[in-house]
Amino acid sequence: MGITRAIEVQLAAAQTYGTAKNMTAVTNAAEAVATLEASHGVVVGDYLELTSGWARLNGRIVRAKTVVTNDVTLEGINTSSTVRFPAGLGTGTVRKITPASGLIALSQVKLVATSGGEMGFEDMTTVDDVQGKEAPTIPGPTRLTLTCFDDPTLAWYAVLLAAADATTPLAFRMRFPNGVMLLLNAYVALSRFPQIEGGGMALKSTITLSLVADTTRYAS
Repeated sequence: MGITRAIEVQLAAAQTYGTAKNMTAVTNAAEAVATLEASHGVVVGDYLELTSGWARLNGRIVRAKTVVTNDVTLEGINTSSTVRFPAGLGTGTVRKITPASGLIALSQVKLVATSGGEMGFEDMTTVDDVQGKEAPTIPGPTRLTLTCFDDPTLAWYAVLLAAADATTPLAFRMRFPNGVMLLLNAYVALSRFPQIEGGGMALKSTITLSLVADTTRYAS
């Protein structure tokens, strides 16, 4: 049994992105291969933000596994189902998070809380049924709420503030001590006024991340 513990959790956010590059084709495969324009500049290990005609791929943050000229393998992205990923409709663009080592660490985070994401259901009961029935629909929105010790002079605060003011999604990486890594793309909202508690408690601020696409998980 594998257990991932929420200790020594490392949070980081994208600081800068490269120019969007055309993704002219994406294969239906157990691990999708994207064909990019010749000037893509992607190398193995890069984190990429995708836009795609496939809703299940659109907005995802993924890692480049292999690069052969203009063909980039999207690590762990299974697009083999032509029902979920209709052939020929996955084209779009990629933006490289630059550089791959350029994520900025989020320090002074006291607590991470997750909410939402519960599966929705539609009542499928008909008049001749003797037992109620329901069918799953889609999950609701997922939010991460970060409670941080308040300090707007921290370098990462400016990065998140810019994303919040622009109302544009920002890529994040969450890494656990056993190597498990989550990549996510989210809108950012910051509380502009700190939480004030009595008894000499430190000021705290709240940051809300609202996910815009599926999370990508890697074992290391």
